[in-house]
Amino acid sequence: MPTDLQSRTQYLALAEFCQGVISPLWDYVDGAAPLPTDILRRASQALQSVRSGDSYKFGQRPAAALGSYEQVRTLEEVWRTPQQLDGALKLTDELLDPYAAEGTTKVRARKVIELFSKLQTKALWNFEQPKQTAPPDVGELCRALETA
Repeated sequence: MPTDLQSRTQYLALAEFCQGVISPLWDYVDGAAPLPTDILRRASQALQSVRSGDSYKFGQRPAAALGSYEQVRTLEEVWRTPQQLDGALKLTDELLDPYAAEGTTKVRARKVIELFSKLQTKALWNFEQPKQTAPPDVGELCRALETA
């Protein structure tokens, strides 16, 4: 992964996306605002795109998160297995259930805050401490050229 600033800003964009989920959820948990359903729907769409392997297509939309290699790699570092990603997606979707009891919804909101806080922390860490690794596609290309 290149360490130039433009590439590293992908981490900041992901951290900002996470903060955009975390802040309104804290306002909801504190009773200062209604449940931010539009934000949760966008977060759910982003996670669903990663899960389906279509994150790069999703990233072509304006102001979308999880549309770059750096962002998806960061998410995969935090939620290491498909089951963890599925759990985060399920929890986010459960918050959108209009029939859920408010107490249950606030507990779930705290869990979603925790998940996105971990993702935000990792994104900020990766911005500050970038690793020099190539995307998987480049490694495959290099191995193919070696055998040719």
